[in-house]
Amino acid sequence: MISLLNVLNLISVLFSLLFHVLLVRLFGVALQTDVYYLCTAIIQFTVGIVAFLIKLYIPVYNDVKVRSEEEAKNFTGAVLVLIFLMGAFFSILVFVTAPYIVKIFANGFSPEKISLSARLVRVLSVSILFSSLTMVVTAALIANLFMLITFSSSIITPLFNLIALLLFVRNYGIVAIMYSIVTASIINFLVVSAFLRMRVGWKLANPFKRPDIAYLVRQSISMRMGGVIAELQGPITSNILSYFPTGYITLFSYTNRLLNVLFNIINSPILQVLYSKSSNLLARKRVDELKGLLISTLMSNTVLFISVIIPLIILFKKIFSLLFAPKVTSNEISVMYHLFLALIPFYLALSFEVSFAVITIAMKKGIEVLKINVVFTFLYGVFFIPAIKFLAIFAIPIALFIAEVYKSIVFINLVDRDMHIVDLDMIKNMIKFSVFIGLLVSLNVLFASSFIYGMYLNVILVILWLIFMGKDTIAAFHLIVRKGEVK
Repeated sequence: MISLLNVLNLISVLFSLLFHVLLVRLFGVALQTDVYYLCTAIIQFTVGIVAFLIKLYIPVYNDVKVRSEEEAKNFTGAVLVLIFLMGAFFSILVFVTAPYIVKIFANGFSPEKISLSARLVRVLSVSILFSSLTMVVTAALIANLFMLITFSSSIITPLFNLIALLLFVRNYGIVAIMYSIVTASIINFLVVSAFLRMRVGWKLANPFKRPDIAYLVRQSISMRMGGVIAELQGPITSNILSYFPTGYITLFSYTNRLLNVLFNIINSPILQVLYSKSSNLLARKRVDELKGLLISTLMSNTVLFISVIIPLIILFKKIFSLLFAPKVTSNEISVMYHLFLALIPFYLALSFEVSFAVITIAMKKGIEVLKINVVFTFLYGVFFIPAIKFLAIFAIPIALFIAEVYKSIVFINLVDRDMHIVDLDMIKNMIKFSVFIGLLVSLNVLFASSFIYGMYLNVILVILWLIFMGKDTIAAFHLIVRKGEVK
């Protein structure tokens, strides 16, 4: 059943990728695309602040549900009221202070860029409220394993963006896409909230008179602070890139978004099942079942991610030259390709980390998450800022990788300390994955200018991959097609 979620996720991502391809083909790597990526990043960052309760909503919800189904409905209603109040406040705040917020995120922007960005951020400010509310409703559905509706509704936003780009952008400019994002956020909320009302139920309740909400807030503050601190690498990066020539924000954002999208296609359904089930198992103190679930999730995420990026590495330049020429130069495509290769080790380390991070969150260890993310952001800044002088834009993926290695090790150690789950086989598999990715990236960097030699080497690596990891790859695909996981 997870495979159906992957299909729905893939459809959403294909719409999104098509949108981004057409966006660059229409505007090129220029002012409009830089501004678009900056504005959407600002809104996503703000939504993350508003919806600070979401990370711990599911484990606390499951604790409440074990005691009483009726109280779980009241709990959901109380969280919705609280997020509504916060979402409305931040929507107004962002609308009023948009120029100042743009300067915080991109201090190197010219007055023209700041003015255009502020106007678009004001349009998008409405979506902060509805996106935040949607996150609460989605979390409630996931807690009850109703995931088909959440993944189906995720198609709405990229579909609306694609329609706006095809029909309205030529006449109304980039602002048409901003209005499509707002409209999609409203429709998405209406769809998932109606489904939640019919299948699970919720009742409006006063959040200020409920001890479970007070507990959720206390636990979530440190968790969200950790999330915000980790996300500061976004403003740090955009600020530095704003001093680069026009287009560099787009080059990095586009490449990183591509890998992030691929990563989420593979990981999102499996991790959401892990999060929902792990919080439920922990609430019922069934730790032994959780250990097996964690191991299978970790292996599946990593194996599938590597399997997907191999053909992309081989065909990257050919595909992107075909998609973006003549709007994007061969030199810009080459920069994107090398950024793509440089970011792969970071995402491999992330694939090790995310399963353990999900368990840590399900265990409600907000203070630990805060500490880890503080050090992660510190390490990123320490390595990134000095290296920018010597490595230019490539300092970003290298600094991200170094910081992520630390983060992965600490999360793995944290979960193992409480659950004693890491064994020699797991360590051996992580070493195998790391060595393979190291060879894959290094050889493709060395032979980036020769498509034929690169092709031969990649074919050899793929054969080696199938020899040593063929069984694990089959097992990973078996997991995602297994029936009965979600509703």
